[in-house]
Amino acid sequence: MIASNEDLKTMFRNSTTEELEVRLKQLENVISHLRARGLSWAYDCREIRIAEHNSDHVFAELRRRKEESTKTRVNK
Repeated sequence: MIASNEDLKTMFRNSTTEELEVRLKQLENVISHLRARGLSWAYDCREIRIAEHNSDHVFAELRRRKEESTKTRVNK
């Protein structure tokens, strides 16, 4: 389950957008590497499930930040 916007803000308050983008790329690389070993094995692998979960949270936070900055620019 994806966290709420407030939860995401709290979870990633000490991370810059650039750090999150790098982290997302790292997670995507891990997922890609594990899937390359074989789909049936990868989907049963705890490591890939954790990487996908973390990737979802990082992606959601990046999207939240983008939407927040867009709203801020529109309101100015």
